[in-house]
Amino acid sequence: MKLKQAIDKYFTQEKLVDSICKYQLYYQLGLGNIVFQTIKDLDETHKKLEELNLQIDSNKVFESIHEIVLHLSSQDDFDDKFDKHLRFTAFAQMLNDFVEADKGLLNAQPFTDIVYEKIKDDTYFDEKMEEQFNLDFEAILPVWQETITEDIAIEIKDVVLEIIPK
Repeated sequence: MKLKQAIDKYFTQEKLVDSICKYQLYYQLGLGNIVFQTIKDLDETHKKLEELNLQIDSNKVFESIHEIVLHLSSQDDFDDKFDKHLRFTAFAQMLNDFVEADKGLLNAQPFTDIVYEKIKDDTYFDEKMEEQFNLDFEAILPVWQETITEDIAIEIKDVVLEIIPK
C-alpha cells in the first residue's frame, strides 16, 4: 500500500475512532494487568490504579498511528499488521508510563524487561485480556464516535499530510 493510500484509509473518522478505542482498551487492560502482577490483590490493584490515575494522551495515539502508517504502510500485509503494531505501541507506552509513575516499584528494570519481552513477542495480550477487550470495545466505541467528529478527523489528516516526507 502506498503511504498516501494508507493515510487516506487510516485517518478517516471511522478508522481513527476504531484505532483510538482499541489503543485505549489495550492501554487500560494492560495497565490493570501489570498493576495486578505487582500487587497480587484485586482491591489493592483498584486503589493503585486510582492513585496512579494514568490515562492515554490522544496526541500520542495520533502520533502512534502516524508512525505505524509512515513506517509500515509499504509492507504487503500492512492491514494485517496494523492492529498488532497498535497493540504493541499502546502496551509499550503503558509500561513506560507505569514505571515512571510508580515510584515504589521494586526491581523496576528486570520487571520492565520481562514485561517488554512479552509485549514484543505478542504474548502479553492473553486470552483473558482479549475476552475483556471484546466485551468492552462496543461499550467504549460510542464515546470516541462522539469525540472524534468528521471535522476533527479531517484536521488530523491534514496535519499528517503536512508532516509526511515529500
